[in-house]
Amino acid sequence: CGLLTVDCGLEIMKKLKKLIHQGEGERLDFKQKITDPYKIAKTIASFANTKGGKILVGVRDDKTIMGVDPEEEKYTLETAAQFYCDPPVALQFKEVEDEEEEITVLEVTIPESQEKPHFVRDKNDQRLVYIRQRDKSIPAGKTMVDLMQKGELPDEPIDLTHLDHNERKLLSFLERHERVTLKQFMQIVNISRRRALRILHHLTREGAIRMHEQE
Repeated sequence: CGLLTVDCGLEIMKKLKKLIHQGEGERLDFKQKITDPYKIAKTIASFANTKGGKILVGVRDDKTIMGVDPEEEKYTLETAAQFYCDPPVALQFKEVEDEEEEITVLEVTIPESQEKPHFVRDKNDQRLVYIRQRDKSIPAGKTMVDLMQKGELPDEPIDLTHLDHNERKLLSFLERHERVTLKQFMQIVNISRRRALRILHHLTREGAIRMHEQE
């Protein structure tokens, strides 16, 4: 079950607004309201499978603070974490109250898990592993799932000074474009599919990139 604390006061609200000002990213997500336990389970699992993070419930995507009924939201979140995530994910809840506006934001903390990977069961009982990529929760590739299961996914990326020409060229492209397909990579460095896949798997194992077999 989730842990709960309640915080109120001007300084606490200032800290919350400062956090909201950062915007959504790899470790922060906004939800105006939780309506579907399956959808929020993907976000919960993606944080647990990556570096951990926070969900602020009662905050719109444009950073507007709307507030929520925390008890109703906690029930849906616990359902998502306990029944849609496998293994279940532990949540920590904090209610942040704005006494002037008389609204409450529910801050949900998901620590990085020591039980990776966490699968998400969909409504057809199929299971997928999600990870956090910038401000999105997306399916992890088979290589990443295998590394999680073996406990071999590195915490920090490799020393990039030891990369060869093709690997440097790939990372340079990704710095500008964020993503690349296998076919694009083959064309960029003019190599075979087998060699391109070998490089991609190597860089994934070393923590320099993330591979996804789905769009």
